[in-house]
Amino acid sequence: MELTAENIVYLDYVEAVDLHFALMKTWGETRFGVESRELIESALARPKHAAVYENADIIRQAATLVFGLIKNHPWTGGNKRTASFLMDEFLFRNGFELKATSKDLYEMSLSVESDKWKVDEIKTGCARVSEKL
Repeated sequence: MELTAENIVYLDYVEAVDLHFALMKTWGETRFGVESRELIESALARPKHAAVYENADIIRQAATLVFGLIKNHPWTGGNKRTASFLMDEFLFRNGFELKATSKDLYEMSLSVESDKWKVDEIKTGCARVSEKL
């Protein structure tokens, strides 16, 4: 089935929070939680907006999601890890597998955080390490 705006599966706020909590607990983290609901919701809306206003494909939508989550810094802790995980989950739910290594994701996250990478660079990197399931 071809992905269209009508059949793309987007993450919602409750799912994102549940996934963040589960991820942090799995890693034994003690510093986690919601710092700003509004910033989480803003980042989660970015892929939908990119689809509507830019006609963005799924890889670019994933790139806008991870960029928004990293730059918004909406969690109490684990921001970059949660952002990478949610990008991977978004791609998976939409029929793509992210084949990036932990090192790739770490470098991407630091590049975004330090303003070296924007959405275009993330998209290019994701396109190289993603494949349709």
